[in-house]
This record gives sequence, C-alpha cells and structure tokens, in this order.
Amino acid sequence: MLNPESNDGATTDRYRSFVGLDCDAKARELVEALREAMGRDDRADPFWDYFQAKLNGTKGPTYDELYHLHCHLNDLRDLLERWDEASLAALLEDLEVNCC
Repeated sequence: MLNPESNDGATTDRYRSFVGLDCDAKARELVEALREAMGRDDRADPFWDYFQAKLNGTKGPTYDELYHLHCHLNDLRDLLERWDEASLAALLEDLEVNCC
C-alpha cells in the first residue's frame, strides 16, 4: 500500500522516507506479542528457540527487532500459520509491507 495515512493525517511513503511509520515501535510491539503467544503451553518449537536466542543476543550479533523480523519473515509466517495466529500474521504482513 503506497502513501498510507499516518495517525496524524500526514501521508507516508516508505520508498521516500520512513518518517511517520514508527517501524521500530511496531517491530517491538510485534516481538512482545510473539513472545507472549509463543510462551503458551504446548508450543515448543526449535525455530522459536533459535529466533528467541537471536532476539536476546545470545546467538550471533545483537541487532534490533526489525532486523531480526525482516531476516526471518518466511519462517515466522510458517510458525504463525502452524499455530493459527492470524492476528499476529497480519501484524507481520503490515510490518513487512510498510517497514521492510
């Protein structure tokens, strides 16, 4: 979606500027929602363990949430589909379209 309206009514366009998109905050929000969803019972998953270690900086270099989400979009989509987390998948999609 090009030129979406931001909350203050200003037009934003990620191809010209990330100003007004608040991508870092959206990425942090998604990561917190992922941590909560993946912390539920019976949701052990080797990819999630790996991804969480990357987020925590215990496996590989430390980067921000947006970087890690961008690097693992397809794996995260697969994980969210398997666990029927449509609302989180929609947040991931929005983040990809507007920020990655």
